[in-house]
Amino acid sequence: MRAGLKYASMAALAFAIQPTLAYAQDDVERIQEQAEDEVFTQQQVVVTGSAIRGTPEDAALPVNVYSAEDLQLQGSPTALQFARELPQSGPTSGEANYFGGAELTGSPSFNLRGLGADKTLTLLNGRRMSENLSNIPGIAIGRTEVLKDGAAVIYGADAVGGVVNFITREGFTGFETTGNYMHVDGSDGEWDMGFIAGWGEGDTNFYIAAEWEHRSRLETEDRDWALVPYTENPTPWSFLTNLTGYLPQNTSLGIGNLNSFLNDFTQTSCEAVGGIYATDQTVTPVCLYNYASYYNLVEDQDIYRVYSQFDTVINENMNFHADFSYGQVDVPHVFGSPSLPTTQGPATTVGATFQYFVPSTNPYVAEFAARTGWDQSALYGLTNRYSAFLVRPFAHNGNPVMGRGEGFGSAASVSNQVWRMSAGIDGTLGDFFGRFSDIGYDVAVTYNSARSTNTNPDYLGYRLQEALNGFGGPNCAAADLDSSQLGTQNPAEAGQNGCLWYNPFASAFAEQPELGLANPNYVPGAENPDELVAWLFDERRDESTTESVTFDAVFDGVLPVELPGGTIGWAVGAQGRMVEFREFVPSELYNGATPCAWPVGQRPLPDTHPDFNGCTANEPGPYGFFGTNTPDYFDQQSYSFFAETNLPLTDDINVQAAVRREEFSGGLGATVYKVSGKWQLTDELAIRGSYGTNFQAPPISLAPGNIANLVRSYDVVNGAWLAATTVTLAGVEPEEAESWNIGAIWQSDGFASDHDLTIIVDYFDIHTMGEIGEIAPHNFIANAVFDPNDQYDLCSHPLINRVEFNGGCVQGTTTAADLNRVTTDFGNGSDQFTSGFDYQINYSFPIGAADASFGLTGTSITELMTSARVLDGFEVTPDDDRLGFLNFSSVGFSAPKHRINAFFNYNRGDHNARLTARYVSGLTDERGGVDPVGIIPGSAPPFTPDEFVGPFTRGNEIDSTLTFDFTYVYDLNDNLRLTGSMQNILDEDPPFVRAEFGYDPRMGVNALGRTIEVGFKYTY
Repeated sequence: MRAGLKYASMAALAFAIQPTLAYAQDDVERIQEQAEDEVFTQQQVVVTGSAIRGTPEDAALPVNVYSAEDLQLQGSPTALQFARELPQSGPTSGEANYFGGAELTGSPSFNLRGLGADKTLTLLNGRRMSENLSNIPGIAIGRTEVLKDGAAVIYGADAVGGVVNFITREGFTGFETTGNYMHVDGSDGEWDMGFIAGWGEGDTNFYIAAEWEHRSRLETEDRDWALVPYTENPTPWSFLTNLTGYLPQNTSLGIGNLNSFLNDFTQTSCEAVGGIYATDQTVTPVCLYNYASYYNLVEDQDIYRVYSQFDTVINENMNFHADFSYGQVDVPHVFGSPSLPTTQGPATTVGATFQYFVPSTNPYVAEFAARTGWDQSALYGLTNRYSAFLVRPFAHNGNPVMGRGEGFGSAASVSNQVWRMSAGIDGTLGDFFGRFSDIGYDVAVTYNSARSTNTNPDYLGYRLQEALNGFGGPNCAAADLDSSQLGTQNPAEAGQNGCLWYNPFASAFAEQPELGLANPNYVPGAENPDELVAWLFDERRDESTTESVTFDAVFDGVLPVELPGGTIGWAVGAQGRMVEFREFVPSELYNGATPCAWPVGQRPLPDTHPDFNGCTANEPGPYGFFGTNTPDYFDQQSYSFFAETNLPLTDDINVQAAVRREEFSGGLGATVYKVSGKWQLTDELAIRGSYGTNFQAPPISLAPGNIANLVRSYDVVNGAWLAATTVTLAGVEPEEAESWNIGAIWQSDGFASDHDLTIIVDYFDIHTMGEIGEIAPHNFIANAVFDPNDQYDLCSHPLINRVEFNGGCVQGTTTAADLNRVTTDFGNGSDQFTSGFDYQINYSFPIGAADASFGLTGTSITELMTSARVLDGFEVTPDDDRLGFLNFSSVGFSAPKHRINAFFNYNRGDHNARLTARYVSGLTDERGGVDPVGIIPGSAPPFTPDEFVGPFTRGNEIDSTLTFDFTYVYDLNDNLRLTGSMQNILDEDPPFVRAEFGYDPRMGVNALGRTIEVGFKYTY
């Protein structure tokens, strides 16, 4: 299939390019004739959402148009800023947000109506492109059209929430260069540079454009609202740290507990490194640490973009167009915690507790035993190992080795590359086809490729245990003298001949490195060598590529039928798509070749099997926190046909109707239709409306029976990230949607004859059915199981088989603190409903020799609801009213009721000034308050710091935001334009959200604070 896809792409491109060679020699006269009609041709554009040519003003569909000039007067927003600040947008990825997906850093995508980025179709010149917006230089964009309505009937699957169509500049010649620098307090700033160069003669034109955008690191310590005490934001505090408790044991005598826990810290030593000492409630005291200090609000990143375009007229009936684009996003460091906590391990038992032990022969035990006083116990001599309660190898101690010299957390990396090529011909059939000569055609082939290379290191449980036993490091070659046992069995070689001991105790680190807090238990010389630390980790490299070839053919014309308003327009078309996804995972530790914690000596078995020795049937893999990732290969083919007609019933009433049938490989398919219309009631007032159905194709990666081992954040343990498993169901169908829209347009002179007023109001209503995704999120399942107000005992809950505990479920004893893993299904789940109003006001008027204008664009949502989530016949959640709530599930899915952008613009000659205001309404955090250490009120908190009394309620109500930006543009001469901007003039902080960074990176005010930007554009 892979070779077929490439050959199909090459053949189709060659077919599209071939007419250029055939007709290039005899087109001079025809070029001259066509040049006379250039103005008319430019006016007959195809509106986003329709395949019939017509001017945008005649459209019955709700389309917002943003010209390049409009965006320059706003201060030339980046792709991320533009996508996030659209009033119609929902939560938008792209900011550094390890918890929302490190791989999305620097790669924003549109999320119209908040239905998900996969339900917004992104186009370039009317043809499909990657969701990643970082592949097109902004300098090459002439305008951007945002269709706020479903359009699957015209473009195919994925256009449920709307369409964003980037339309590039036409006929550019000359040279233009731009540059911008933004000062950001606490960082080295952000900047971009770009150029466009074009050549043309007659109706042949070629240009190339390129941009470089850079963002500099901004640390959490540089914003006082991001790194706050536990009493203000308990979320980024974890009781799973490197400072833990140990049980002294004698396995030879079968004594599992010679004493109560020996803790590797005291209250004094815990607080000295910035921790919080939490007293014993059920098991042992803990020393919480704030992992947010190791993360960054903005990561160093570079984005490179290239675009080129070639247009020519082949003859009077044929035009040729080809374009190429390339984008690359490099984020070399996406910092996270120094290491993640244990969710599984190399012990022969399941769960996260007691997965590691330190033998008494470990040379660092003596100091630990002396510090805890255990060496004075009569039982000290009987102790042959110390079993750790919960392990997180690196926390308070930092991890500069895996920070690769750039920080003290463990750093992931992101490299995303996007390629796109498109070539096509359009025109009219010509005299050869007789009476069909005026029929238009548009035929093209488009190739898209998105390649993502990511790393996200995790420690290997078996290596950590080997190092605790004295067999660590890359140069250890000790022979295993007893293969019947797990791990290396050779006591005489432990710590010898290149084998290294790992020190898990507090004596190993000098300070909490991010905050510079000295560790009073540090013993110089007891540090773990860098080579040993590096050996513990695997980078978990994953390389994935998605390629697609799309063939489009559209014919349009008019019927020889006159209606009172004019002739009937029509369009018919076909589309064929081939999509291929392949994944390469080079490490045998990560690619599924190592299904168990130990590479040798274990095999996946049910825990009831007589030979079970710790490796469960779901193949947990060798990592301490993450699961494995078996490389996947998927392909999908689809073909579709559509027809559209435009009916000018009268001079004032116009109706459009369209229908589409699309078939997918695997026997899936859908038929959708749409009807829209516009009625010009008076010279000033028009009404428009539409009704249609849409559909969303199943993901190409859909594989029934597939088991994915993930991690998720759980409310019941204060957002701690624990194991999660998702199983894909068979029989998944395309999700369907129906939507309707009704609106009114008012256009008049305003308060004077030289004033212009436009008011547009649209009501939208979208209902998606059988959304493809997790039937019930893992977090919701955990909340249901631990609901203190339900009628079920914990261990007999209807969903108990979906939950795995450390040590199993014991009624009356097991609490949320024992949670280790939750399993859910992936398939057709709940329905979603959303409705609301879009509104737009534009008013322009002269002020003496100057021109002024006011504009307002907003969206007010009146309904956002998800139907009940039912799993195993149990209602996990009832109908869920999400409007106005944070909708937290690992990350926030904020749903503010109102988003409004407004501006006042003043222009006089070469000077332009614009003041912009942006408003986002407040939210309610549906999670409510939390007790200390984050247990939801009503459940039994396993740990309670003595000095804190809950529940914490800060962030239950999330403030609205109102920010102001100012941009000044000065055209110094015909060639040089200078700009200056101040964004967030009042230096507003983001509203507090009880999340890791104290704000929502995907919505509202960003982390930068007040910024000052200067820029230029030079043209010649």
